[in-house]
Amino acid sequence: LGVLIIAGIGVFLHYDRQAAKFDLSQVARMPQESRVYDVQGREIGFLHGDGRTVVPLEKISPMFQQALVAREDSRFYGHDGIDFWGLLRASLRNLKDRDAVQGASTLTMQLARNTFDLTEKNLRRKMLEMAIARRIERKYSKDEILFLYVNRIFFGSGLNGIEQAARGYFGKSASDLDLAESAMIAGIIRAPNRFSPYRHYEAALSEMRATLNRMVDEGLLPEPDAEAAKQKRPAVLSQEDGMRIAGKSSDHARLNQDSYLMESIRHEIDRLLTPEQKDTGGYEIFTTFDLGLQSATEAAVESHLTELERTPQYPHPTYASFGPRFESNSGLTPDYLQAAVAVIDNHNGAVRAMVGGRNFAHSTFNRASQSRRQLGSVFKPLVYATAFETGLFPGSYISDDPIRPGEIRWDRTRWSPENADHQHRGLLPAAQGLIESRNTMSVRVGERAGIETVLAMIEHAGLAKQETVEPSPQIYIGNLGATVMNLVSAYTSFPNDGYRFEPYFIDRVETRDREVIYEPKTGGYRVVSPGSAWLMRQLLSEALEPGGTGASVRKLGFKAPAGGKTGTTNDYRDAWFMGYTNRLTAGVWVGLDQPEKIVDRGYGGRLALPIWTDIMKSAEDLGYTFGELPKAEDLIDVELCRYSGKLAGDACRRLGGAYRERIPQPMIPRGICEDHTRIEREPGTGPEKKRGLFDTLKGWFSGN
Repeated sequence: LGVLIIAGIGVFLHYDRQAAKFDLSQVARMPQESRVYDVQGREIGFLHGDGRTVVPLEKISPMFQQALVAREDSRFYGHDGIDFWGLLRASLRNLKDRDAVQGASTLTMQLARNTFDLTEKNLRRKMLEMAIARRIERKYSKDEILFLYVNRIFFGSGLNGIEQAARGYFGKSASDLDLAESAMIAGIIRAPNRFSPYRHYEAALSEMRATLNRMVDEGLLPEPDAEAAKQKRPAVLSQEDGMRIAGKSSDHARLNQDSYLMESIRHEIDRLLTPEQKDTGGYEIFTTFDLGLQSATEAAVESHLTELERTPQYPHPTYASFGPRFESNSGLTPDYLQAAVAVIDNHNGAVRAMVGGRNFAHSTFNRASQSRRQLGSVFKPLVYATAFETGLFPGSYISDDPIRPGEIRWDRTRWSPENADHQHRGLLPAAQGLIESRNTMSVRVGERAGIETVLAMIEHAGLAKQETVEPSPQIYIGNLGATVMNLVSAYTSFPNDGYRFEPYFIDRVETRDREVIYEPKTGGYRVVSPGSAWLMRQLLSEALEPGGTGASVRKLGFKAPAGGKTGTTNDYRDAWFMGYTNRLTAGVWVGLDQPEKIVDRGYGGRLALPIWTDIMKSAEDLGYTFGELPKAEDLIDVELCRYSGKLAGDACRRLGGAYRERIPQPMIPRGICEDHTRIEREPGTGPEKKRGLFDTLKGWFSGN
């Protein structure tokens, strides 16, 4: 006997030491679900936790508390975590079973098991469970243990905690449960799926009656009250209604829980909150997204890409054909056509909609915020706007001739880009070069601005850090990678008088008590001057009119004041459209994850522009009002020289270089052009030598 006692003490000490390794503060940590809402308060989804809402004991029906104790642990208030009498009875019942001691788990032991995930069914687990339970009893009061238990325990059908169970099964708060309902919920705890009121109502009813009998046996309930309650058949909700009322998921939440939207929100919240805050959960997360606009954006993407995939000349696997292949082999990566979209509020940088791809289940890679694709011609407006800062004007002449060796600094390859029409038209106004997206002119415009100035603009626009971009003249025509989100942010500077706000989509985070624990500090950046932004608005508005690369916007029925630019990279690998109104700026990219030709003549105006147009028309239908684009103040009508960009002099007028243009007052050049005066004085270049004069001017001001 002494040996057995010593051995027992040794076993007890061993498991007590093992139990000491568990952090008992975890018992009180019950991650609550954090709800995520759109800008109008509609539920998008949820984060953290497993759906529970923690409620204090005083907000839980006393009848449920009594039913729980009677059914699960009648000596709860008299033991120190282990019910030895109950354990002895269970041991006798299981004498023939050497595997595991079944039954006799106190509420405290169950709390230990559920907190630390002690799921193995063997003697070691049971001994460890008892040792942890004793430590819990020493740390927490009985009321605290009961509070932690009823809020942590699983009640079946995805319902965690008594508040969610009461709402899910009966559509009411835990404080409003009647006797029969309390007994039913308490009765199903030991096997919540087998006794589910949704699927096995009669079994749940039997457990309710057994619990009422236990309450009578324990002296917690008069027998007449129990008999009256046994005659009741509690009205259980349908599972669909129960899940909705319990807040497990609204229609939007089910739709968006595994989506590019929710994954972005989850990642940002993980960055913003501390580990302890994430463990606790229970927050109200308000975002800037608009679910109506989000749905319309997703629909526009899918409609137009599906339409393209159905054309006879489309050469790649289609989205429709990929689905079955994916289901049979989840190791595949999608090789069908993709798209990415971002829609940003000009006034504050709030992201209203975002599409990261066509199917999150196929690929979690967010092409709107993670993929840096070559920009092509959609980058040109930023180059022109930068050049406007240095004295170029829309009416200034720029040569469209091929680039000559040595003409462009930083060019080490004797490179000259082709224009889309494979033509060169001599001297043209800079405005025409942008509206028609002429590559050779764009290179010369960038050269006029200077590579250092353009690189600085790239950083101010939020596209890339200067030091990460190799200085090359190919940048001037969009040989630069950036995300859709960042490029849309850069474009907001045009309708915003040269200013952009950092994109954000978490508007605030609150506790359930409405305490705000996070609000963004939205910072802004000057990309270009107000005058330069105004000039760009004029040009990009003209680009949507007949003759411009974005003219299809009007043909497709979008009539509000707007500006935009198409973009297409080499061999039709990327198709872009960037555009804005006075309120929203949106960008669309279309392409394949592994860059290759999408389709012959896969221009941005054909593949991306129609998606943008549908998004903006949907925004109007949803109540977004688009008014006039901002007007420039202090516009002055001045006479400029087309070649030098300075104020025109008499010689400029005599030699045909003068023209009139309305520009913002701060952009008026300080000096008068003297170049034409010098040309007049050169022998052999007087008025009688018109052709020679033109060639001289062309050589002076085009770099040829």
